[in-house]
Amino acid sequence: METSDSNSSHNLTWLRSVADMVTCFIMAVMLLRGFVLEGYLISTGSMAPHLRGFHKRIVCPSCGHIFAFGISFDESVSVSDMTATRSDGSEKTAVCPNCGQANIDVSAVPNSHGDQLLVQKHVYDFRRPKRWETIVFRNPAAPEEAYVKRVTGLPGESLQVIDGDIYINGTIARKPWPVLQEMRIPVCELNHLVDSEDWQMPWEADVGWDVAGGRLQTMDLSDDLSSAPATVSSDDPPETMQWITFRYWLWSGGDHFSETPLSPQSAGGEWEHAIRRFSSVPVSWISRLDYDRDREVLRCEGVMPQGIQQDLLNHADNAEFRNAIFRLAARSHLAPVTDQYGYNALISARHYRVRDLSLHAVLGWHEAPAMIQVDVPCEGELFQVRLMPEKQLIELYSVDHDLVLESTTFETRTVPPAPGDTHAENLAGVELDASAIDGQVVVAVNGNACFEPFIPRQSNDSGRILPSNLDERLAPSIRASQDALLVEQQQQWRLGVTGAGVQVVDLQMYRDVYYTPGRERNGIREPYPIPRDCYFVQGDNSPVSSDSRSWGDPCVPHRLLVGKPFVVHLPSRPAILQLGSRDILIRIPDWKRIRYIH
Repeated sequence: METSDSNSSHNLTWLRSVADMVTCFIMAVMLLRGFVLEGYLISTGSMAPHLRGFHKRIVCPSCGHIFAFGISFDESVSVSDMTATRSDGSEKTAVCPNCGQANIDVSAVPNSHGDQLLVQKHVYDFRRPKRWETIVFRNPAAPEEAYVKRVTGLPGESLQVIDGDIYINGTIARKPWPVLQEMRIPVCELNHLVDSEDWQMPWEADVGWDVAGGRLQTMDLSDDLSSAPATVSSDDPPETMQWITFRYWLWSGGDHFSETPLSPQSAGGEWEHAIRRFSSVPVSWISRLDYDRDREVLRCEGVMPQGIQQDLLNHADNAEFRNAIFRLAARSHLAPVTDQYGYNALISARHYRVRDLSLHAVLGWHEAPAMIQVDVPCEGELFQVRLMPEKQLIELYSVDHDLVLESTTFETRTVPPAPGDTHAENLAGVELDASAIDGQVVVAVNGNACFEPFIPRQSNDSGRILPSNLDERLAPSIRASQDALLVEQQQQWRLGVTGAGVQVVDLQMYRDVYYTPGRERNGIREPYPIPRDCYFVQGDNSPVSSDSRSWGDPCVPHRLLVGKPFVVHLPSRPAILQLGSRDILIRIPDWKRIRYIH
């Protein structure tokens, strides 16, 4: 009997210990949730693509690029703005933000949850938020709702959105490198190309570049350097530089204008014949083409569809007119970068031209090249980032002033082989970022800024041509001229290599967030004075964000701040589990979406 009593006592002690542990755990969770940490689920897409609301995970059938397609938006988006829907309201099509593939059927793609944020509560009881910080706060109009936005204006400041940038007290607010790196939005990447004769990659490569092993690489150019100096210096770059030049090539659509010269003698009869031929049928494309007799140019809005091109060519007898059609069709694919979001394919919104770009490249080699160079246009000036791997030296050089502005050393890193290439060896290499954003040139190697951002002299010149000046009410001839100027400026971005064979492991072009006018209530037409203990907040997905630009009560009082989100945790995505003949929709962890938040 004593043994039985002893066992019973032991079991009770064990159960009591377990109960104590569970109680302590619950109390710890309650304390953490109440005073330290709390989780929040994002439902809308105002901070996309960096923080996602409810969305669909789309894999482009043409280039393989994976992107988020938003399905939930806040009150800033009206039902009339929703364009890509079926009659029953289900989502219909998406557009790939990388290659431009349109009409991607997403109706059968399962929905994904929004990002879950772990928020450090009460952190702002001990300090003030900084500009560009992401914060969680209570909606001033409905305190039971929690919002997540980015702080753009601080107490006592005067804020105005001009040409997509934030101006504080009349001066542009410049993002530091970590913020710039987090906020920039992909435009196109070299690793996801389309295998189609109808598509062209957004980079134009010299003949010295070739595709091998799934990567773009240069041939060994050392034999071509016999006439070059024995030692390559920043003052005397070699003439054998092999370039990759950026050109934003649109597959279809767009609202840009393109022109090509055409004399009235050649255009008159052919153009009038085309107008008469289609005057009796409901064809909408004719409004996208126009002949300007005063300027003697043939003009097209957006990309000229292949069907239109073929129709005009089939009915044209004049050789000059036919050549003009060929030229215009080719030029119409080259467009300014805009603030288009793949996330917002459901939404009908005006697209703004974006000047602020950032180039990201990962390069690898067996033998160090003599020089790697990136040309960076910024505020009407041209700069060159020059890397000399043999010397482990990097310079920022001003072409206009023929002057080395900054110089420092760097270390190479190991570059892995191409995905799926199991026989290739690791390479020595470098990760290079060059940005012209917020009127400053920022250079980073292997993720770290090399030197202080350089600000050109013309950075605050209010007379420069800017994207938002492309008012839709302007004459098409003016818009065409300004679009052509922007395309020319974009094509100044290029990457060059000389001295040895180099593999391009990764090459991407990014753009800055472009803050749109919204409803033009606050901080758009004139500076907005931010009250004491209040903050001006905005979403990264500016076209669909309900924020301080549009609210009747624009600013967020400090007392409504909940805390700082610092990590995206517990992300998941839908997957299909096959059990015999049955397909079961399940959710699996999406580890790539786990990350820290600035």
